Amino acid sequence: MAEEQGKQEQEHDNSRLGDVIKVVLLAWAMAILTANYLGVFKQSLDPTYPASILSGTAASFGLAVGQNRKKKEDPTLKEQSSTSKPK
Repeated sequence: MAEEQGKQEQEHDNSRLGDVIKVVLLAWAMAILTANYLGVFKQSLDPTYPASILSGTAASFGLAVGQNRKKKEDPTLKEQSSTSKPK
């Protein structure tokens, strides 16, 4: 019984540590992207890596930015009756 309780406490502690690391990564990626867009860096910085870290970390929290939109229905092509007679 004590072993099970110890396991649960350890898993809870690991969960907290994981959440702290995710929040730190989220803040770092947002700071780098914001600084890049404001022109803080002297050299051009490729925002691909921080953006991928940001989207991956946000997804691990259950945030899906671009996937909650409803799909638009594809317009169907209606058959048009031809006004000219076939030759």
